[in-house]
Amino acid sequence: MSQIDEIFSLDIDHINSYLANLRDHSPYEEEINDLIDHILQRGGKRIRPLLCLFSFEMISCKERNDMSYAAACALEVIHNASLLVDDIFDKDVFRRSEKAFYLKFSTFAALSLSYSMSSLALSLASQTNDIEVVEELINALHTLSASLFLEQKFRSIGEKMTKEDALKLIDKKTSSLFEAASVIGTMLVKHGDKDKEDMRLFGKLFGRSFQLRDDILSLTSTENELGKSGVWTDITNRIQTYIVIEAMALGNEEQKEILEDYYLLKKDISPSLIKKLISDSGAIDSIKQLIKDYTDEAKAILNNFPSSEARRKLIEMTDYLIII
Repeated sequence: MSQIDEIFSLDIDHINSYLANLRDHSPYEEEINDLIDHILQRGGKRIRPLLCLFSFEMISCKERNDMSYAAACALEVIHNASLLVDDIFDKDVFRRSEKAFYLKFSTFAALSLSYSMSSLALSLASQTNDIEVVEELINALHTLSASLFLEQKFRSIGEKMTKEDALKLIDKKTSSLFEAASVIGTMLVKHGDKDKEDMRLFGKLFGRSFQLRDDILSLTSTENELGKSGVWTDITNRIQTYIVIEAMALGNEEQKEILEDYYLLKKDISPSLIKKLISDSGAIDSIKQLIKDYTDEAKAILNNFPSSEARRKLIEMTDYLIII
């Protein structure tokens, strides 16, 4: 999604400017603030705050304000806090083209900073003076935390996951923040429940598409293109992603047997062979179609709102999810 950085560069610059001044709102010591700055300034597409700001503008038909920026940036802080933990959990070596924080400093430092950033995010959200927004972010944090336990459960059981299992995990681990981003923009405008429900569903569909796209890119991209060490991580960690489950369903008997031997029986099989089997099974094309179905449904929701520049931007962001 590199072109998103270019198309929405001005919007991203505004978000980055707000993030660069977060220490003005932080209760922490300078050393902790320096580390938070380091994490937030490593880059990123700022997709979650963009969704929040564009949703706010689309629903309100007004320009964004300090409250919308506070909420949007709270989402970005939570997202980055969750990445600190994800890298430990997945044993990733790189994040955004540099050594993962827990390896550069320590696991303790990464966990401690994640707690600090989550707390700071809630402090930012409180600046909206909207308890509904704060509660939405708290619920998102609850869901993110629960997703780690759910993922560990699926990894340790050693049983074949279903597509429903995989979607449940995606909804908790990935879609939850996209849902929050999309619905908080609506909450700030004080619109009715129907708009909130529609934008929450939009966020869920966007999040599912985003994660499925990421799973494909993990198979088809280089580490340099991804900016993280995720090319082989899902395979070497034997994670049954949705695309793996689809490959087991679509592959021939030999492909299914080898995949099940690797993922369920933990047999010693070359990760490069597993990658080839997944690619040859037809699962990638199947997932691409599923992404298109989700994005079509997401755009149909947006098209129920009046035409505006903000709606156009949301549609454009959604369209980029099908460019793989």
